[in-house]
Amino acid sequence: MNATTFPYDPASIDALFFTHAHADHIGLFPKLVADGFTGKAYATPPTKDLLPIMLEDTAHLLLDEARRCNENPLYRKEDVPRALDLVEAISYTQKITVAPHITATLYNAGHIIGSATVLLEIFGTRILFTGDLGRVPAALVSERDIPKDIHYLVCESVYGNRVHEPFEESEQVLLGAVEKTATKKGTLLIPAFSLERTQILLEVLDRAVTRKAIPALPVFLDSPLAAKVTEVYRANPEYLREDIRKRLASSDEPFTFPNLSVTVTSDESRAIDAVPAPKIIIAGAGMSHGGRIRKHEMKHLPQKTTTLLLVGYQVAGSLGRRLKDGAKEITMDGAIVPVRADVISTEGFSAHADRDDLMDFVEQVKPNEVFIVLGETASATFLAQRINGFLGIPTTVPREGEVISLEFRVQKNYQPFDSSTGF
Repeated sequence: MNATTFPYDPASIDALFFTHAHADHIGLFPKLVADGFTGKAYATPPTKDLLPIMLEDTAHLLLDEARRCNENPLYRKEDVPRALDLVEAISYTQKITVAPHITATLYNAGHIIGSATVLLEIFGTRILFTGDLGRVPAALVSERDIPKDIHYLVCESVYGNRVHEPFEESEQVLLGAVEKTATKKGTLLIPAFSLERTQILLEVLDRAVTRKAIPALPVFLDSPLAAKVTEVYRANPEYLREDIRKRLASSDEPFTFPNLSVTVTSDESRAIDAVPAPKIIIAGAGMSHGGRIRKHEMKHLPQKTTTLLLVGYQVAGSLGRRLKDGAKEITMDGAIVPVRADVISTEGFSAHADRDDLMDFVEQVKPNEVFIVLGETASATFLAQRINGFLGIPTTVPREGEVISLEFRVQKNYQPFDSSTGF
């Protein structure tokens, strides 16, 4: 699907807004530019910092996939700088003019660092796009904003029919897995997404190590991508929770602790094998579909002393999902790998709003009308019915490809905004 032609003319777009830097939200940007987009692209400062890191990694993955399939990649690493030249950073609550009588303002979405909802005002009519919303409270980032006086809300529904387990329960699962690993003198493998999930794990482990709640095992962050992303967190403390900011400014840095080694080079990664158990290895990718975690899984999954801890959603068909579902053997890089490890999972570390978080957001925003997007059919439909039934707000789930026409009347007391003066 990513290789298909855009269903619109990229050259006709005046402005583009990045809600956050996860690859599924930014990954086609270089292709959009290659296909004719020359407008402005806007992002918060942390998202702008993350874009080159994430897009270059995506380009690398696309090239690997293209080679396996004997095809041309969607784009290459050298295409990324051209796209990034179009990106401009704007802060939360900074209103800008993007076209005559159209302004835009970004607000904190509370999902990951720099994540934003996008408020467009068209002749004074206010339409808010959520992007991905975060949980309340968020694990690392500051609390999401609640824009008011919204006429139309375009709302995500990724977890619209599910409630996450409490964050504290997932913390206990993680700490229990560390204890088990120490007792069994084995290896704890944690496949983790590089952006947000890895930083959450580091913060939880740091607190546990500080209060001596877990044994002091060697921990390896075997992910060059996660290492780069973590530096963006350190460089943008104002986008994090107050308690995290204070720790960053003190000796109790939340993303590092004694016995943590960040392995960047291939030689450093290979050297992990020589470190005797017990030990902990955190590496990408989160669903085990690529990255360094695969070589560690090939080595350690056949061992009964290994624990594999899955800390994120595992999509159907992924290697992580097969492991979660209890596969006794898997095929990796053409080799059959027996699975004798203990496989456990927890989803309380998710940075996504769940059903209750989404309902609370809609209730606080109080829009006149809601459109549900960005979720599987069952999730989107469930959330729409719940908003209709519990909040009494007209809610629609548009079909894929459906065009919905909205009425943008000039609102009472509407005054054109001049972004050069701020008035």
